[in-house]
Amino acid sequence: MRRINVTPLVEAAGIKFGTDRETVRKQLGDYTEFQKTDFSSNTTDDFGFCHVYYDEENKFEAIEIFDAEVYIGETKVFPIPVEELEKLIDDLDDELISIERSIGVYAPDDDEPECILFGVKGYYE
Repeated sequence: MRRINVTPLVEAAGIKFGTDRETVRKQLGDYTEFQKTDFSSNTTDDFGFCHVYYDEENKFEAIEIFDAEVYIGETKVFPIPVEELEKLIDDLDDELISIERSIGVYAPDDDEPECILFGVKGYYE
């Protein structure tokens, strides 16, 4: 399984938030571009292990990771049980979002997360 290192609010997979779309594509490889929802302001790139979101200027604003091991420093934060994740990211609210660190977790069964998202500052505001 692929390993992704993340520094919240700064970078993910070695790519700094704010990087242009073409550079992200060159670094992450093969992709499919699609419209995530009817409300999306821009298209999303699917790289097979993650979805990358861009702002209106095609700058990297968030990454949703679902098929990789994710580390913050040397600490594995995904995939692990929600209970452990809540201890590691202590400011997750009841909806599993850290507004301060722009981290979101999707765990519909409240036990095992399906994905984790990291975004630019203010992503969830």
